[in-house]
Amino acid sequence: MFGEVFTVICALLGIIGLMFLAFYAARWLNKRFNIGGFSASGQKTVRILEYIAIAQDKQLMIVAIGKKIMLLGVTANSVNKICDLDEDDLIPADPDPSSESGFMQSLKKVFAEKNQDAGNKSEEDLRNEKEDF
Repeated sequence: MFGEVFTVICALLGIIGLMFLAFYAARWLNKRFNIGGFSASGQKTVRILEYIAIAQDKQLMIVAIGKKIMLLGVTANSVNKICDLDEDDLIPADPDPSSESGFMQSLKKVFAEKNQDAGNKSEEDLRNEKEDF
């Protein structure tokens, strides 16, 4: 009696194990040979060229689909096409990582202008600004 139950349980566990093995083998084959994707040649038709997070769960993405390039707004609930882009709209990546980004250059320019304006103010104006805070 116990031997028959043990045999049935072992057979069931063996079948479940074979099912898991077949499932993971199919997933591996799908990834390996790109079965069911956009193209059978292994080249990706949809590519994310660049993205930036602008808030929690919100991103801007530059996506290439074939020969079209688009700017997309992506949130947790939706994806919206903002506009189409041309090759001229894309700024090539700066090969020199030590150089400053456009944002840093703009920030330094604003601070330089603010410091220059502060240098042109009289002492009375500066005292009034200190009193505002």
